[in-house]
Amino acid sequence: MTSIPERDELERQVIDIVADALSQPRENVQPYSSLMDDLGAESIDFIDIVFRLESAFDMIIPDEQLWAGSLDLPNADAAAIQRGVVLLREQAPLFRWDRFPNGVEKRDLPRLITVTTIVDYLSKQKEAAH
Repeated sequence: MTSIPERDELERQVIDIVADALSQPRENVQPYSSLMDDLGAESIDFIDIVFRLESAFDMIIPDEQLWAGSLDLPNADAAAIQRGVVLLREQAPLFRWDRFPNGVEKRDLPRLITVTTIVDYLSKQKEAAH
């Protein structure tokens, strides 16, 4: 695996990758922008983003791991998802939580993918490699 840079540089690189993959001006891609809701990402875009991340950092990202960030929500039951969402709300107060007036369910998880969740995931991989 190529060395994953420190967090500030990693965030800059992820913003560049996401902006390019989604044909968005860089200034539109903020750390807590939902890739789906704010930037218009679709399923095929996530495949492209994962490919670009894998190429940039010489690593393999298993299916459904991209949005895991520092949590393991894709494999969680409803109660664990709600506990994870509480943590995410604390970590990401600038995220548009008002989009989920009835709470976050498992089917909503892809809508939670942001630059920050990607950076969290990559940072977690960096820590695991050491």
